Amino acid sequence: MSNFIVYSVVASVVLTVVLNALPLLFPNATAKVQKKIEENARRAIEQNEDADRSGVKVFFPWKAMFIGSIVLTILVNLVVALAR
Repeated sequence: MSNFIVYSVVASVVLTVVLNALPLLFPNATAKVQKKIEENARRAIEQNEDADRSGVKVFFPWKAMFIGSIVLTILVNLVVALAR
């Protein structure tokens, strides 16, 4: 069971580093995707300009979710290891 904990923690850290490093490895792709998202959002706003629509902004905390995932993975694995 202790191997599982080690593999789980290592996999979480590696995946977090890889997902955070991908935009650094491909900066042009990131800029292209950002421009495309902005164009699509602008087009959607122009098409749906109703007076009764609210201007709700959505915040997606992806960095906090990665950090939380690592912390919760470690905590859950520690609880399981200590319960035995």
